[in-house]
Amino acid sequence: MENTKDIRSYKPEILTCPFCKGKLSYKHTVSNKVIQFYDGKHIRVKNLGYGCQKETCTNKDHVYFSQTASKMCIKGYTYSSKVIATIYGYKQKHYSREKICDLLADNNIEISARNIDNIYNKMKKQINTDYEQIINSSYEKMMNEFNEIRISIDFISVFDNSMISIRDSFFNEQIGLYFFKKTETELIEKTIKRYIDNKNITYITTVRNIMPSYQYIKKHVNENTKIIAFIKD
Repeated sequence: MENTKDIRSYKPEILTCPFCKGKLSYKHTVSNKVIQFYDGKHIRVKNLGYGCQKETCTNKDHVYFSQTASKMCIKGYTYSSKVIATIYGYKQKHYSREKICDLLADNNIEISARNIDNIYNKMKKQINTDYEQIINSSYEKMMNEFNEIRISIDFISVFDNSMISIRDSFFNEQIGLYFFKKTETELIEKTIKRYIDNKNITYITTVRNIMPSYQYIKKHVNENTKIIAFIKD
């Protein structure tokens, strides 16, 4: 059952218009959905959309949103990123969907066996996607429309694996989803470098600053790039 008293609202991490440097103000709610988290909590998460309030701004119609809220739940799902990564990890261990349902039920996570299969198949397709052209197209689109690149990178640990989710920060499109063994450090770093090795990246919203991945990004990213750490959930 949803705990309607547990509602969290998030505004964009950046409240200055990248075009005219004017103040961003609330426009409308971008998403408003109940998310099931790994600890069994059902939380209604509201992602608040903000836009430039200057009528003369050439991009006053664009709506900016919270990367912190977006990273809690991969687009298209109502389960948290941690739950999704856990399901994928269990399937990689060849657990049956019934066993996975039982294990998640121990954490008060409500899910059907059929939904386990649907999530795994969708995740498998996303993880096996070749993102090279998607990255190029996304970065080109951001440069054409905003003259800068902003991305969000999230690392989700599950068992001895790391799932890495990467989105563009302007449109919340998935431009990378990967599942690695934690021991595959060279491959992880090589993959992340594909995204951050670009002089036009101005902002990266990423994992908390106590994490090793944050330090890696900070070390290798363009010196002019601003890194904003996610707040703790």
